[in-house]
Amino acid sequence: MIRIQSTLSALSRSLGVISLASLPALSFAIENTSIDFHGYARSGIGRSLKGGDQACFKAAGAPAKYRLGNECETYMELKLGAELSDDNNTSFRLDTNIAYKVQQDNDWEDPTLDGGFALREVNLQARNIFEALPGSMLWVGKRYYQRHEVHINDWIYWDVSGPGAGLQDIDLGFAKFDIAWLRSTPTVTYNTTGSEGPDSVKIETDIIDLRLKDLRLMDNLSLELGVDYGKGNPPDKAAYKKLFDKDGWMLTGELTWAILGGFNKFVLQYATDAMTGPGVGSTGRSLNTMEWYKGEKLFRVLDHGSFSLTDRLDIMYVAAWTQVEYDNEARIVDPLLPDKRTWMTAGVRPIWKWTEITSTAVELGWDKVENARYSSDIIGLKSFDSQLVKFTIAQQFHPKFGALVRPVIRVFATYAEWKAVDSPLCKASEDAEKECSADGLDYFDTGTSKTQIMRTFGTDSSGWTYGVQFEAWW
Repeated sequence: MIRIQSTLSALSRSLGVISLASLPALSFAIENTSIDFHGYARSGIGRSLKGGDQACFKAAGAPAKYRLGNECETYMELKLGAELSDDNNTSFRLDTNIAYKVQQDNDWEDPTLDGGFALREVNLQARNIFEALPGSMLWVGKRYYQRHEVHINDWIYWDVSGPGAGLQDIDLGFAKFDIAWLRSTPTVTYNTTGSEGPDSVKIETDIIDLRLKDLRLMDNLSLELGVDYGKGNPPDKAAYKKLFDKDGWMLTGELTWAILGGFNKFVLQYATDAMTGPGVGSTGRSLNTMEWYKGEKLFRVLDHGSFSLTDRLDIMYVAAWTQVEYDNEARIVDPLLPDKRTWMTAGVRPIWKWTEITSTAVELGWDKVENARYSSDIIGLKSFDSQLVKFTIAQQFHPKFGALVRPVIRVFATYAEWKAVDSPLCKASEDAEKECSADGLDYFDTGTSKTQIMRTFGTDSSGWTYGVQFEAWW
């Protein structure tokens, strides 16, 4: 419980902004409301072996990177929630989530200066308000909406989070059904006036999400099925309406097998047009409802999980293949698009228990992107394949042993090796070949470019980093 009456009284006397008459009611409301505090945080310090700041390694064109010993920022989410009412067999709950991110460079860092401050969630959830639908929940507001992710490379492969409203946990007897209306508003660049520079516009994209979940096939085997429909919603009289009045579909099937104290998830996804999302990354949230997405198709096969092989050995793993096919209409808008782009990834993180509070984690990850892209002043914009292998060993300290137990403190060393495969820049000249190593990397997690990577590693195609990090959720 939180008691703030004396604090508010002092503030009212000094600032004259709070009515004393309102204090008893305010104090009563807070004293009779249990405030939940949840969150996530990570931070640390690291550097590259040969000098310079810690680099974070991600293959060019890949939407994710293997995260153990490979996170270069301080990130935190603070979640406050409260049960506001629990009467007449109904409940009303408020949830909030504020996120912060800084580059962990200095003592004083302002997250608002680098886009590192965000209101991620604020929503109200009302349960049991429909007598005909006992146990169901009506919700409204901004929300992480039932995100599905792979932990070891921080990849959210099913994510339509954002502002919205929905009805969740409708009991059908054999399964539960959810329906939601959500929104994503990307900024899309276009050129319809023939001017020298492109224009940009924000396009509201409405998403209808339907899910059938908790469909039990066996005691330890369940199925979740989802259909998402996204549609651009430009203003009715807008000059660019025909460009952005587009739609797309996404179908997802996820089979979950409870095994060895953990789980295995096998996922199939198919998406069309705007719902393919940019590149080969998360589908559903970062939508660009533009003409060049018309005719695109995304195919995905994914398997990931976590289990205890013995009482001393936990294992986390992932293997996935994603391919986006671009049709001829897409290449009219962007002539340098390939016929298709493919991302393959595989990784494993075994964790060995020494004692209940100490363990050693090893992570090995591999990414390859076929038809990744880069920009060169020498020969213009071309396609090439990129590949990255990353290895980390970390000594960990925690309150008890488990792959997903937090908090944890890690002392780590990370090695990565990267390359651009069949890069035309590498073949341009003997001198240009020295720049080939950097073409295998995309961006630091801090958002800096491969030029800054080269300041640390030069023309090397491999490198070491080391550091100390904590990670916690509660």
